[in-house]
Amino acid sequence: MARIVVDGHVRIVDAINSKEFSRSAVIRAVSAVESGRDVGKSGRPELFYEDDKNIIVGVIKNESLSGTSLNAKRTRELMESVLSDKKRRSETDVDENSSVSKSYPYLFAKRNSELKASMPRNVDIQRLSVSNQQALLRFYELLQNLHNSHHYSPSLIFDTDESSLRLSDSFKNLVIHPTGVPAGFHTTPTNMPNATLVVAAAADGYSLKSIVLWPCHKLPKEMRVLLSAFIDVWDNKDGWMTESIFQRYAEEVLLTGIIERRKILMKTNERCLLLLDSHSSRAQPDIWQKFADNNIDVVTFIPHSSHITQPLDRGVFAVFKKCINSLFFVPPDSSISLRREAISNVLPQALQTELLPVTVVSSFMKNGVLLNEWNSVLSTLPKEPSVTLKKRTHRFDFFGKIITEQKFLEEWKKEKKMKED
Repeated sequence: MARIVVDGHVRIVDAINSKEFSRSAVIRAVSAVESGRDVGKSGRPELFYEDDKNIIVGVIKNESLSGTSLNAKRTRELMESVLSDKKRRSETDVDENSSVSKSYPYLFAKRNSELKASMPRNVDIQRLSVSNQQALLRFYELLQNLHNSHHYSPSLIFDTDESSLRLSDSFKNLVIHPTGVPAGFHTTPTNMPNATLVVAAAADGYSLKSIVLWPCHKLPKEMRVLLSAFIDVWDNKDGWMTESIFQRYAEEVLLTGIIERRKILMKTNERCLLLLDSHSSRAQPDIWQKFADNNIDVVTFIPHSSHITQPLDRGVFAVFKKCINSLFFVPPDSSISLRREAISNVLPQALQTELLPVTVVSSFMKNGVLLNEWNSVLSTLPKEPSVTLKKRTHRFDFFGKIITEQKFLEEWKKEKKMKED
């Protein structure tokens, strides 16, 4: 008679089967001790112990900070190198036949709290060139100096941005296709119709009226349902942001809205901060003079850095696009009026979802634009650029600057006047 434990169950047997005995708790415990594992933990012997793991994690971190994150293949090669080094040193705990499997890098990342296996983001080469500490440090230092000087309240820190609303078949649905066969291509017209959503929000979750720029000369009846206290629809020629449209938006929505917000909060004389990108439509010093006169500092982002530095781009619009893509559906080859009606039906819900205070506040906290938050962003970026592009010099440089400083405005106005003459 023998008493054995198999998979947690106690059994009394007359004779012990060799296969069954090999699975018993005693054998597993002895095997664990011999291989250096804790008793009670199943699995194969660990390939790497604490010192080896620290070496591997250290290399992965250094590679990531240099802008060249290791993929699974290169991580496996690194591990094979460490394992080979252990074998050369003839360490007693190393099996000469041991090797690193293809799946081991993923398991290693899963077991290590300092690592994570994720798909890399797709960015164009211009964004890649500024996705590093060297390119963004000056911007963040400039912003932090402003915070230290003026002590902005989160309720008076604003960001404004716009997002394209796709009006043609760029709204793609999933396709079903055989495994191993590509999903194919989706063609769109060269001059695709476009509409633009313009949004502004504050770091405390408050948002100003949103504007939809619609490509028409007269507002279609299907779009009138959008008109409300928090959405307005402006018709223009092609649905894109232009200098004249931005001038109207800056004066009627941004300037008026920020001044009104100050009055409501009873902070009439308090200084405000407005963040915005460096789109060509913003190159209007006369507009920013009005903001300067009203005690509103305006800072522009470094070009192509909005995926890192701009709150609305990184957080709010990500939620908006996900929401509108899940809600929007229109049959292929539908008429433009049906397409307008479909967009009008989903836009208010998607807009309200993206501008929930918790979403807006979270977006501002991710980007390092608030007081003493910048290092949490920079520390995750490579120190130097992985690619370098030639700087363009055909426009007045108002990128990553405080464009409401009086000296800067005077130089800008002078340069603009020279071009006009």
